[in-house]
Amino acid sequence: MNGPQRNFLDHLHPARVRLRSLHPKTTLGLGIAAMTCLGILLITGLTLLLYYLPDQQRAYERILHLTTTLRFGTLLRNLHYLAGNALLILAVLHLARVALTAGYRGRRLNWCYGLLMLFLIFAGAFTGYLLPWDQLAYWALKVGSSLADYLPLLGHPLKVFLLGGEEIGAETLLRAFAIHAAVVPCGLVGLAGLHLWRVRRDGGLATPCETPAELPARPWLYRAEGSVALITLTVLLLLALWLNAPLGERADPGHPPNPAKAPWYFVGFQEMVSYSATWGGVIVPSLMILFLALLPWLDRRERGGGRWLAPGARPWQLLLMLMLCSQLVFIAIGLWCRGPNWSWIWPPGGG
Repeated sequence: MNGPQRNFLDHLHPARVRLRSLHPKTTLGLGIAAMTCLGILLITGLTLLLYYLPDQQRAYERILHLTTTLRFGTLLRNLHYLAGNALLILAVLHLARVALTAGYRGRRLNWCYGLLMLFLIFAGAFTGYLLPWDQLAYWALKVGSSLADYLPLLGHPLKVFLLGGEEIGAETLLRAFAIHAAVVPCGLVGLAGLHLWRVRRDGGLATPCETPAELPARPWLYRAEGSVALITLTVLLLLALWLNAPLGERADPGHPPNPAKAPWYFVGFQEMVSYSATWGGVIVPSLMILFLALLPWLDRRERGGGRWLAPGARPWQLLLMLMLCSQLVFIAIGLWCRGPNWSWIWPPGGG
């Protein structure tokens, strides 16, 4: 590798790195895997743009044509779908890793960039879920927009902005497409650039000791990152050959499924709302968002990051783990233990 490619990569990396930052357990490779998924999404998404039409009457037929007629169309859509879900999971795990190692210490601005990226990733996942305009998409939108109504201050304006009015109409799919294909990719690329630039400016990964850099970034860091990227791509390709992206029947506003569920990453909030609209839809989500936004300021230490369960941050780290684990429980209940009329089903998946 030489010329422009080498110069570009050199700009993204520090000249030297600490030996500890190359150890797999330091970062688990989550950031690089997430960036790889973002690259896959951009490439596959640009290709899918050639075959998609954001029209309520024709969107479903375009997706059906893509998956049944076009050569490699199914593989392309599967890869895009899986990379999107993987990016969401990896982004959450990456945020948890940074929090559990207090990697935000002295890097509060970059933490904020990361939170904004996470918000855009969720927005991209949800709007992308709507584009096939099948039964899953239509009724997930109905559920998602009703959940948005519970959010204080911004909930109702957000619902109207997404739907193009009070109810699902002709503009809804077009707005979802514009957000998914333009707003989210541009925002993520810009924020990813800022995020990586801040990592470099701050001297690479946060480490618990202030020892000098020990190894040149090239080739050691490049090899480590390339290996993670290659593994991520290989796993997604193999899964794309095996797992198909869901496509239900054409959207039918007159025949709702029972129960109508939000996408899996929002079904935990739907489960919480089923217990209490006030607590599950307003208070708890607001406190979770506020906690994540203020975490670097709640932990007043400026140094000592880069160690798992770093001293001084453990109460906040335990609170974060409790928050994540509770959401996993609510998601599992919503996915597998809820049946018609949101009734309880046991054993999971039965009934």
